[in-house]
Amino acid sequence: MAARRSALLSLVLAGLLLGGCDDAFAPPPVDRAAVAAATREIAAAPPARATPRTPEQDVAMLRRVADRTIRAAQSLCHAEFGRGCTFCVALVPAREANAFAHGQDGITVTSGLMRLVANEDELAAVVAHEIAHHLAGHIQEGTKRVHLGAAVGAMIGGAVTDLTGLDLGFARMGAQAGAKAAGLAFSKAQEREADYLGAHIAARAGYDLERAGALWAKLTQLPGDTATTWLDTHPAGPERLAIWRRTAEEIARDPAAMPRRGGRAA
Repeated sequence: MAARRSALLSLVLAGLLLGGCDDAFAPPPVDRAAVAAATREIAAAPPARATPRTPEQDVAMLRRVADRTIRAAQSLCHAEFGRGCTFCVALVPAREANAFAHGQDGITVTSGLMRLVANEDELAAVVAHEIAHHLAGHIQEGTKRVHLGAAVGAMIGGAVTDLTGLDLGFARMGAQAGAKAAGLAFSKAQEREADYLGAHIAARAGYDLERAGALWAKLTQLPGDTATTWLDTHPAGPERLAIWRRTAEEIARDPAAMPRRGGRAA
């Protein structure tokens, strides 16, 4: 009985981790040729260099880009939520090049990332990407999946304890493993979705997607972003840049079109 329970719960956990693989928004698929072209573009890109700006200039630049990008996102906010959105974009001092969405409407950009941003088009790609995480409900989705993953993991751990008759902490380890798996399994899909939706937002704000895409090449040159595995939180750089380029082509064909919905595009 305990063995059956463990097997059943394992299937439940697998279903949990695989059940959300379809994106709410549908980034365009990329083939090997597109990824190879992006790889060559990254290899040919100049090395990432710090851009000389004062902290005051960084703040002013981020404020301009945030205001413009948030305005452009309002039509998508109304389409998703039936109302406008209020986002709060902040700049924090940190050496790490990073940006993240958090809370109800928060977006944070580090000074380390600002050092890599050469122009407002590149910065718009960052801000629009984080706005997209909010629009796509990734924060709420991630929280729910982590909680559910922890619960199912704990049940599997408990089943192992029932089977062996020994309490070796399997329930606690199962909860931790389930939470981690649930949190990681959808991260790549969410990042692809945020890049795709972010490109639409940046384009609606009037930014140049060709220039903006140079930032993904820069980030790929940083340590740890040259290859992808199941445990990574972002797609590999060449794949990310290839999807960005394909999205730019999609938008150029019909700038007024809304982002594609449901499953991956054919």
